[in-house]
Amino acid sequence: MNQLYQKGMTIKSLRTYFAPYFVGMTCPTANKFFLFLLAIISMQGIQSVRFLYTWFLKRMDTSGCLNSYYYLMSQGKISRSLLNQITVRIALSCIPEEYRNYPIFLIIDDTLQPKYGTHFEEYQLMFDHACHNGSNYLNGHCFVGLVISVPVEVEGKLRYLSVPVGYRLRSRDENKLELAANMVEQAVQEFPTETKAILLCDSWYPKGAIRRLVSSDPQLELIANVRVDTKLYDLPPAPTGKRGRPAKRGRALDCHLDFNLHTQVGDYLVGTRKVMTNLFPDPIFVTVTTHNPENSSSYRIFISTIMPEDILLDDQELETLCPEIPEADRNRLLPYGLYGFRWAIEVIFYEQKTFWSFGKYMLRSKNGIESYVNFLAIAYSGVQLLPFKQKKYAHLKVASSQVKKQLIGMAIQQEVFFYTFVLSIENRIKSLALLKAYEQWVEEKHNF
Repeated sequence: MNQLYQKGMTIKSLRTYFAPYFVGMTCPTANKFFLFLLAIISMQGIQSVRFLYTWFLKRMDTSGCLNSYYYLMSQGKISRSLLNQITVRIALSCIPEEYRNYPIFLIIDDTLQPKYGTHFEEYQLMFDHACHNGSNYLNGHCFVGLVISVPVEVEGKLRYLSVPVGYRLRSRDENKLELAANMVEQAVQEFPTETKAILLCDSWYPKGAIRRLVSSDPQLELIANVRVDTKLYDLPPAPTGKRGRPAKRGRALDCHLDFNLHTQVGDYLVGTRKVMTNLFPDPIFVTVTTHNPENSSSYRIFISTIMPEDILLDDQELETLCPEIPEADRNRLLPYGLYGFRWAIEVIFYEQKTFWSFGKYMLRSKNGIESYVNFLAIAYSGVQLLPFKQKKYAHLKVASSQVKKQLIGMAIQQEVFFYTFVLSIENRIKSLALLKAYEQWVEEKHNF
C-alpha cells in the first residue's frame, strides 16, 4: 500500500485529506481505518462489512483478515468524539474569509433505522410518527445525528454546504436530549472564541439538556420550532415604583389573538414579537405562522434566542440568505427564514440511507454499529469537503455527493486495478514496457 500512496494520485490526495483523523492512532489502526473509508467511497452499494472485505479490503490489505476490521469497529481504540470534532474543524476551515460574518448552523435531529433481526444490541420497539412501514411502531434503532452547515463559495456565489458531524445510537436508558447536547457541546469547542453557532432543531429538542446548554454557552444561539401550546408572555411591565418585587413577565399571550398575522410569506401568514417564556430567563423573539387563521391546528410557533437586529447582515446578504421573504420584512423575519436551513439534515438522512447504505450494518454490538455509521459520516463529509480543501477537485464543487462519490470511487478503483496489475507483472513477466506505461499513466492523470 505504501507504494500506492506515493503513485496513486487520488488515493494520495485522500490520504492527505483524512490525515487529521489519524492523530492518536497507531499505524496499523490508521491504515485499516483509511482503507475502510476508501472501501466505502469506492463501492457504490454496501451489503455488509464482509462485502467490503471480499471486494476491496482483501486486495488492499493482504496481511489483514476480516476479523481485524470487525475488531477495529467493535473494540478498536478510536475516539468517535474526536473524529466528530475533526470533521467540524475541517468544515470551518473551508469558510472563505469574506463569508466569516455569515451565520454557521449546527442542526440536530434523530432518525429511525428498521432492522429485521433481534440479535442487535439496543434493538427495540419505537414509536414512529412518520409511519414509514404503515404502522406507528418500528423495530430497530434510533440514531441522534448532528450536521454542520457552513457558508462556502461555489462559482462566485454564496452557498451553504451541509455535512454530517456524527451519530449516536440511543440506548434504552439514554435520553436523546442529553446525547444531542453532548454532541453539540463537543462541536462548539472547535469554534473560534468569537464565533457563534446557531442551533436549529424541531419541537422535540428545545427543552431539558439542550435548553440548559444554550442558556449556559455564550457561543450558542437557538432557532427552533416549539409546541403550539408553549406558554408565551408579554415583556415585563415598567416598574411602578411601588413596594415589592417587580414582575418578571407580562400577561399571558395567545398566539391566535395577540400576533398581527399580516405578512404573507408564500402560503403562510406570519406575525412576530419579543416575548418571555418559561424556557429562558431573557426575552426571545417569536414568529407565529398559519396558512388558515380559522384552523387552530394550522398554527406553528418558532422561537429564536438571538434577536434579528443582532444578526449583522447587510441588505444584499439578507437577500442571499432569505430570498423568499419580502424585502420590507427581511430584517424582522430573518430568524424564521434561517430556520429553513434545518431541512439540510433531512436531506442528509435520505441520501445516506438511499445511496450510502446507512442501514446495511451487520454488526451486533453498539460500539460496532456506532463506528460503522460514523465512518459513513466521515466518508460522506470527505467527498463533500474535498473540493474545497484541494484545488485539484475544485471542479466538483457543484456536483452532488452521489456524483462525487461515484467519480472519486471510480478513480480509486482504477488506481487499485493498475497497482495490483503491475505487481502481478513485476512478479511474473518483468515487462519494462508495461511498467513504463503504468508510470506514465499515473504522471499524466490529473482529472478523473
